[in-house]
Amino acid sequence: MHKHSHVILIIENKEHKYLQYFDKRWNSFLFLNIKVNKENFEDDIYDFLINQFNINKNQIQLISLFDKIHTKYSESSKTKKEYHHFFYKVIIKELEFFLNQSTLIYEKEYTWLDFSEMEKNARIMEVNKDIIEMLKKYKNKE
Repeated sequence: MHKHSHVILIIENKEHKYLQYFDKRWNSFLFLNIKVNKENFEDDIYDFLINQFNINKNQIQLISLFDKIHTKYSESSKTKKEYHHFFYKVIIKELEFFLNQSTLIYEKEYTWLDFSEMEKNARIMEVNKDIIEMLKKYKNKE
């Protein structure tokens, strides 16, 4: 089975809430993510964040956390796919201030949610329970 590789971007604020964007195709809030097709993709992450938030590279710090291969239902193709997810913690200077000024950037709606808020949302749990559980497990090990 072909693996679909994606980077999951973990942006956490001081209240231990995580930046989520509303994905119209999945009809749910999700962690920021990008599809990658090569092994060395950190430049792709920087490019995505620079374009997404109109910031400079020197405002971004990336920390590789872990990766996981697993099978997940794809909303777009309506089939199960094998995914290779790479989890990166992203620290962006002054991002919270910037996002609080405007919750709509490049026609994307953003919000900050903690794990309990995500777990109370049936749609988020339907499409992203696996990712949330992986992150909670990782955070409990820290």
